[in-house]
Amino acid sequence: MIQQKSPIFPHSLRQIGGTVVLAIAYYEMAEISRHLASTPQDVTPVWPPDGIAAGAVLLFGNWIGYGVLLGSFLANFWAFQDPTNFLSLVISTLPVLGIAIGTTLGTMLGGFLLRKTSSLHYPLERVSDVFKFLILTGMVGPSINATVGVACLALSGKVPWTAYGTVWFTWWISNVSGIFIVTPILLSWGQFIQKKQHPIWQWLSLSSTSEDCENLSDIRHSRANSHRLRFWFSVVEPVILIGLVIFIGKVAFGKGYHLEYMLIPMLIWSAFRLGQPGATLLTFIVAAIAVIATVNGKGGFVTEDLNQSLIQLQSFIGVITLTILVLTATITERTQAQTKLRLAFAELARTNETLEARVQQRTEELNEKNTALKQTLQTLKQTQLQMLHSEKMSALGQMVAGVAHEINNPVSFIDGNLIYLSEYIQGLLRALEAYQQQYPNPPIALHAELDKLELDFLKEDVTKILQSMQIGTERISTIVLSLRNFSRLDEAGLKAVDIHQGIDSTLVIFQHRLQSTADRPQIQLIKEYGQLPLIECDAGSLNQVFMNLLSNAIDALEESNQGRSFQDISANLNTIWIQTRQIDTSQVMIMISDNGIGIPEEIRSKLFDPFFTTKPVGKGTGLGLFMSYQIVTDKHGGNLWCESTLGEGTKFVIEIPVKARGLVK
Repeated sequence: MIQQKSPIFPHSLRQIGGTVVLAIAYYEMAEISRHLASTPQDVTPVWPPDGIAAGAVLLFGNWIGYGVLLGSFLANFWAFQDPTNFLSLVISTLPVLGIAIGTTLGTMLGGFLLRKTSSLHYPLERVSDVFKFLILTGMVGPSINATVGVACLALSGKVPWTAYGTVWFTWWISNVSGIFIVTPILLSWGQFIQKKQHPIWQWLSLSSTSEDCENLSDIRHSRANSHRLRFWFSVVEPVILIGLVIFIGKVAFGKGYHLEYMLIPMLIWSAFRLGQPGATLLTFIVAAIAVIATVNGKGGFVTEDLNQSLIQLQSFIGVITLTILVLTATITERTQAQTKLRLAFAELARTNETLEARVQQRTEELNEKNTALKQTLQTLKQTQLQMLHSEKMSALGQMVAGVAHEINNPVSFIDGNLIYLSEYIQGLLRALEAYQQQYPNPPIALHAELDKLELDFLKEDVTKILQSMQIGTERISTIVLSLRNFSRLDEAGLKAVDIHQGIDSTLVIFQHRLQSTADRPQIQLIKEYGQLPLIECDAGSLNQVFMNLLSNAIDALEESNQGRSFQDISANLNTIWIQTRQIDTSQVMIMISDNGIGIPEEIRSKLFDPFFTTKPVGKGTGLGLFMSYQIVTDKHGGNLWCESTLGEGTKFVIEIPVKARGLVK
């Protein structure tokens, strides 16, 4: 097993080292700045250490803020200490600690606001992020630093409250100038080193930014001038730029000629040729030359008041810093846009080369999608038909169940009371017979009334009436039970049922159509039931299938009777056969056939299509057989087909499994 090498220094040790290095750098830069330009109140208008602190926090994170705190404390401790005695030393340390805390809070606030509002990790890559950096990190953060620092000096008596505003502004603008000058150098060079895409000598040859070398690709491909151009881009051009900047700076600030504006073209040149790292470095050189010259009373920014001189100087520095950062960010955005545009053109060229193949591929894909869409539309149409038929049959089932329920209550009441009524009438008749035996000679008027009632016939007929009523109520109860079995509303989903019971319930519903009429005798019904096990199925939907097939059989027989006499039909009775048998242990078969006129072959192939019907308008929707097929095949995993011979009859065969396989609900 290969073990990964652990870092030489642990993470915590590296953090401690970074904190110490930042504190030393902050303190040393503070001492240099304080010697270069310091007011009588020991507040310098030039404060680059704040730029170092802001850059370090943005590069490494908030943990390095401890270095800012330590560095600020050391820088201000040696400036404001009172070594008279130990107590005075401790008291003088308190405002120094407050200044250090304010510096740390302002620096971390600037970094926090920039990270929250900038979408990129590197904040100088886009123009909008440059402005966020200058405003949030360069201006908002130092306001906390200046407010806390000047307040601590005022509370300790080192700065009078009357000078609070002037000192605050000097403190704030010094921090702003330090961030404007130093922080961009740290960020741009940190970004450059982090990417590690080129060695240092290659960086000098970048034409626009340190992130894009593609602008020189054509030049570098030229064999004749490759060495000369490489030497030019790597050595001569940066040296010329730095030399021109130093020369113009000496002339403008050292000789008293107002040529400061001549530095701006040099900085713009560096922005285009050396990228953001080189431009920020030259900006720092220009600022350093200007600051040193102004502090020594040279240059166009010198006035009688040193603070006013430095404020004018910082305005100049702020303008060139803003110009260079915005310009380099604009160049970066333009270069990225050009790169994307070139990639887009290259992709377009490749696309054009394979356009025909892609068109062919797209055409095939469209054809496949068109086929899939047709299948989807067909499926959707069938689903809609199923929903329509299911809703219709559900409504029919609810109506049948409701009617059965409403009839069942009064019939049960009548049937239950017929028993007591029969007993009461029989008791009255027996009482009347006993009365006649005890009084064989009633009065003439009573005798006449009894003769008029015909008691013998009454006793015989009342018994027949009660028996007839009893048979009628039993018949109604049977019909109600059949209706309830047909609707099956009390049975949800799969249930093991007796198929024969469902067929018989359906036949009860069609009893009125099977009976004889004036035009034909009774339709003969032949049931040949085999021994079937209980079938696991959706009983309600299967009863709908039986109803559709029996209804079609009766319709076919009635159609075959047209033009035939009663005697002719009697000689060859209309017959419906219902046969059931078990095919094997896993399947059963139900056959419903008739001796009607049969179905032609061209019609048989369309029987199970939706909306196909041969019945007159208003007598058929064309959904019965379609939905029956869906119920048997899709819902129960079975099979339904038709066999027919013209002039002999038609047979529908249903095969369904004993145990449901993947019932679709």
